[in-house]
Amino acid sequence: MKFSLINTFFFILALGAVGCGAEISVDPAPNPSPTSPPAATADILANPNVTHQEMIGFGGALTWWSDRIVSSPKSEEIYALIFDDLEIDILRLKNWYYPSDYPNNKSPEQMVSNGDLTMFNATNVFYEKAKTRNPDIEVMLSSWGPPAALKSNDNLREGTLRKDGDRFMYTEFAQYWEDILDNIAFSPDYLSIQNEPGYVNAGWTTCAWAATENEAMAGYDKAIESVWEKIKNRAEVPKLIGPETENQTAWSNFMPFLAQKDYISHYGWHPYNFNEGTQIEHTDLWLGDIKTRFGNKPNIMTEYSNMSWFKTGRFIHRSLTLANASAYVYWELVWGDPNRTDFPLINIDASGNYNTTGYYHLIKHFSKFIHKGYRRIEVTSSITSLEVSAYINPAGTQITYVILNPDSRELDYKIKVKDKVVSGLKGFQSTEGIYFQEIKNLSPDSSIKITQNSITTIVADI
Repeated sequence: MKFSLINTFFFILALGAVGCGAEISVDPAPNPSPTSPPAATADILANPNVTHQEMIGFGGALTWWSDRIVSSPKSEEIYALIFDDLEIDILRLKNWYYPSDYPNNKSPEQMVSNGDLTMFNATNVFYEKAKTRNPDIEVMLSSWGPPAALKSNDNLREGTLRKDGDRFMYTEFAQYWEDILDNIAFSPDYLSIQNEPGYVNAGWTTCAWAATENEAMAGYDKAIESVWEKIKNRAEVPKLIGPETENQTAWSNFMPFLAQKDYISHYGWHPYNFNEGTQIEHTDLWLGDIKTRFGNKPNIMTEYSNMSWFKTGRFIHRSLTLANASAYVYWELVWGDPNRTDFPLINIDASGNYNTTGYYHLIKHFSKFIHKGYRRIEVTSSITSLEVSAYINPAGTQITYVILNPDSRELDYKIKVKDKVVSGLKGFQSTEGIYFQEIKNLSPDSSIKITQNSITTIVADI
């Protein structure tokens, strides 16, 4: 009898006869078994009176493989996905300025490889396309290392900064950055002098730095200060972001110096000490430490993509609510490696054909309705297992909620705002394999169903 009643209930719900309840526009899910735990109801209450960090937004990186966008016959479709559908607010680009015979030759028309020249030109195109579609988008330029002429091993890969006698070549390194800014076709909003300064790899461009100089290795502290002194009087001065360290240990080593310097605008970090095997709760301590110890300036997670779909959503939530990150920059915005097709937001092949992945829709749950100038605000749920964050727009007229349900139960919840009246709702929900489905028939007093391991975005007009 109980199973029959449940079937009848869901049949009525499908006909839209359940008053103010809301339904998701996908095929009905199978009826729960008689032993399924009962659904619980939660009130999710946002409090605009308690604010946290101001947001820069969400974005991704266009680095290796992304030159395929430029030559793709579907390039405009891809740009539309990135800038119009995802509505990203920050784009991370890689430095490809490696002229042959630098510093004798500084022309970007002659690079050490044809691949570098192709990527250098493509990066200029990306900036133009981004600014055309979204004039307010912010662009970050990151470097994986200086040219071979400034390396201790005469090679783009591995090594540290070269010495001239007993002096590391910080002045020449700063001049290289001046040359970069003189020769690229744009002025970046953010500049990072070294991606992952504590990491080297023989497979691609890297450069090793110590936090402070020692006999064997150049100091990141002197390098970034030299760059600042060189570029600070330019007509357009990028904001310096650092240290973009690869993991928690390197972050702890590099941050004490940076935290004392006024010319450092934002802190950047990579969490590669975590992976799919990490229990999500084990990320909390470091993320909280970022906010507690270094909360004097905005911080940005500038590169990562190393967890499964739903766990990635939970990690983004923690980065925003524990570390107080102002932006989250996904690593593989567009990628072309046929051996790594699960993690990119968009895969592109050598012919320019593309497809979006589940991670594309995951990022969309954040990027589509949370933008530069929004503020994270306090939000509570009467069911504590829900992971919820909320963001108010600059006009104070709209709140975006992102809700993750790691609970084993399907939950019902209602959206509320302290001291405000909700005048309208729209929402979208994803589970892995079924993405960004509109929640139909929403009204301000709707009870909304949230299935287990789902991500839901609700936009409330107030």
